[in-house]
Amino acid sequence: MTAFARIPLTWDLWHARLGHIGGEAVKRVPLIATGVKVETSTPLQRCEPCIVAKHPRKPFPSSEEPRAAHPLDLVHSDLCGPFPVVTPHGKYHFIIFLDDHSNLH
Repeated sequence: MTAFARIPLTWDLWHARLGHIGGEAVKRVPLIATGVKVETSTPLQRCEPCIVAKHPRKPFPSSEEPRAAHPLDLVHSDLCGPFPVVTPHGKYHFIIFLDDHSNLH
């Protein structure tokens, strides 16, 4: 009896397990690593997280306003989320604060 469910070791699974490496690199893994098994009947699919991560955007225009005179006079923040996958600490969002004077997070 097995305690774990058997999942197919597809190209997509190895792509994700190896930090979203490129398609050509993931296909070389069985050639350079001992014991790696891949179910080759399913081709490597397009990875949505990879597409989103590589999507370029134009930079924000430079501000005409001078920076804040003192630390914490002006703080910018950005809230990101909710993400579809929860973190190990049970979180779905993250927030960033940026001090305008020092430009530090």
